[in-house]
Amino acid sequence: MEQPAHPSAPLPGANPAPPQPDTQADKPGMIAQLRGLYDDGRELIDAEIGFQKARMAAVGRQVRAMALLAVVGLILISCALIALVVGTMIALIPIMGAWAAMGVTVLGSLVLAGLCFWLAAGRIGKVGALFESDGDQTADTGNAA
Repeated sequence: MEQPAHPSAPLPGANPAPPQPDTQADKPGMIAQLRGLYDDGRELIDAEIGFQKARMAAVGRQVRAMALLAVVGLILISCALIALVVGTMIALIPIMGAWAAMGVTVLGSLVLAGLCFWLAAGRIGKVGALFESDGDQTADTGNAA
């Protein structure tokens, strides 16, 4: 009779019995389960970090676009204000002459700029009040009432 190539292989014509499952070999041990849990957690953390990086990149692109649009808007506002000043001066020239129109326009611009700075300086005090300690704020509100 011929010997099979592999010692555990069945003989030709024999009906082999189905292998019995080894229940202990199928279940991983505690250490293997903990390693699997660690690997799964590590993959989850890596995926979350990748997602957050992609989200921050998208936010960065949006912030860059918003900043660019804001700069263009400020430039256009500046151009409009320059046109307003020049137009005002041109409109006043026939009424009071070139030098007087220029003086009135410059003086009016300086008055408006001073008003804006004065209002901004008033806001500085309000910002300083926000950073005072709680005890100082209650004393100030008691004096204001």
